Amino acid sequence: MKRARLLVSLLVLVLCSLGAQDYRFEHIGVNIAVDLDNSYRIEERIVANFSTPHHGIYREIPTKFGKVRTEIENLVSSDPITRDSVSSGWVTFRLGSADRTVSGLQEYRLSYTYRIGDDRNDEYDEFYYNLLGDGWQAPVQEFVFTVTFPKPVDPSMVFLTGGSYGSTKQRGQYTISSDGRTITGSAENLRAGEALTLRVQMSEGYFSEVEAFVDHTLLYSIAALLIVALMVAHAVVLFFRYGREELFVPVVRYDAPDGLSPLEVGYLADGVVDNKDLTSMLFYWADAGYLTIEERSRKDFSFTKIKELKSAKGHEKKLFDAFFAAGDGTTVTLSQLEKGNFAASMTKVKELVRAFFKGERGLSDPIAEKKRTFALLYGAASAILLALSSSIVDGEGELVLLAGLGLFSFAMALLVSHRLSQTWLVGSKVKRISKYVAAAVLLVTLFAIALAIHTWLLGQGAFFSTVMSLAQVVAPFLLGVLTTVTAKRSAYAQQQLEQIAGYMEFIKAVEKPRLKLMVESDPQLFYHVLGYAIVLGLETVWAKKFKGIAIEQASWYVTSRPISDALFYSALSSRLHAGVMEKAVYSHAKGGTRSPIHSSFGSSGFSGGGFGGGGGGAW
Repeated sequence: MKRARLLVSLLVLVLCSLGAQDYRFEHIGVNIAVDLDNSYRIEERIVANFSTPHHGIYREIPTKFGKVRTEIENLVSSDPITRDSVSSGWVTFRLGSADRTVSGLQEYRLSYTYRIGDDRNDEYDEFYYNLLGDGWQAPVQEFVFTVTFPKPVDPSMVFLTGGSYGSTKQRGQYTISSDGRTITGSAENLRAGEALTLRVQMSEGYFSEVEAFVDHTLLYSIAALLIVALMVAHAVVLFFRYGREELFVPVVRYDAPDGLSPLEVGYLADGVVDNKDLTSMLFYWADAGYLTIEERSRKDFSFTKIKELKSAKGHEKKLFDAFFAAGDGTTVTLSQLEKGNFAASMTKVKELVRAFFKGERGLSDPIAEKKRTFALLYGAASAILLALSSSIVDGEGELVLLAGLGLFSFAMALLVSHRLSQTWLVGSKVKRISKYVAAAVLLVTLFAIALAIHTWLLGQGAFFSTVMSLAQVVAPFLLGVLTTVTAKRSAYAQQQLEQIAGYMEFIKAVEKPRLKLMVESDPQLFYHVLGYAIVLGLETVWAKKFKGIAIEQASWYVTSRPISDALFYSALSSRLHAGVMEKAVYSHAKGGTRSPIHSSFGSSGFSGGGFGGGGGGAW
């Protein structure tokens, strides 16, 4: 037991020695000469005692107090100065040399001018300065100061506070000269982190040579609002002149759009090549006699090639060949699709589809594409300009926050409006409404955040804050929407979409008597349409149209029992989509390859609460 206690005692001694301060400040003296322009000529004498070798000391001096920014000029030191790059609210520098170390008593002297200027307080003037900041990292054995004013001050309005940050207790002692212009004082045994602050309140106008601060925030903001309004107006004009779509006139048609496969119809309908578009091609090929589908069990299918694909389209041939290449070239199963390179081939197919709709088959009007670049640039510029104008005088981090909010609003507008424009033809009304609601909630949330920044962080008035917060969020969002909607369809895309919309209308609205007549003349009608219904999200709607109408069993579906139920084949499309395309992609991603799915305080003040001060330590 005694041995254990001894070990514990030794451990405590070791830890204490490791944690002991290896330097301290024997003396810090500060002399300050205050001028009528509210600038201070400061001289510091610092005596450090290093018990272990160090290169020298460092100083950190704050240059921002509330909304007031200060300047440090004419910095001179007895030792070499190395300026460090830190935030704009501080000046940080080191005294000493990186090439040598010192120990024992070392004296450092430095002088500089600390220029405050207009303190923006219309009720009184004041000297409110941290003679010793709360950032000193080692104890200060003795601290002395002298502050000389250009005119006498009222002794009853002199307060010296010290201790931890926020303390209002007097620390140390001071005297005021008979002419009321000089205050001298001292304090001893200050711990690391303790501050000493002198506050002297004077009548307004004491600092008679101060250049009055003029806040241009309102002027800048009005100018920014006008510029942004012009941006929005120009973007609107560009939309009406170049981006308005031609009158959309879909005509009901009973056959598929000319020369388009379900894969291509799916891409034209929503601007995305998704896995469901690829799944639809299995039914398209089967209906055209290129393959058969055999159900071995509920979760096991095999596909057999009947003949080679005749299509000259590169994306379709690539998909067909890659599909059977996952097997033996003629037959392929689900497990083979999961293990092979089919998922990588699907990515290539998607690229080929997008490339197919270029040139004469381009989907966007080239002039409108160029003009909408203005709205794109205006959106980013408006977010930055509005943030800059309302925070350039008083803000720092607030500028970054406001600009980020505006850019985020712009980006979300681009995303939401793009997805809405893609799904206007095939998307459900519920999903569209949900996107509108989400966008509204997002705008309200961003406005609340912007309002908090203007009101609480920048301390601006309610009306100004409300107007600028609205502009910061709404203007970039509106420009994001205009960027998207100015992308006018090409004549080719207009023609094809009218055909697709007419075909959709047939699938959704064909009446049963008409459908019965069509089936009588074409018993395989259900299967001819199924691939297109899949990419348009209407496979279940199409199948339900055949309730009470007899259809033939699919000649390309191999099973032990005859099936002539339209709803079965509609459900089969979902099973194959999950079992073939999605599962192949999932297995490929699981194996480690990237998935191709894109989805002022008054009173006495308090310790550490004034200008200047900062801190320092050894390095």
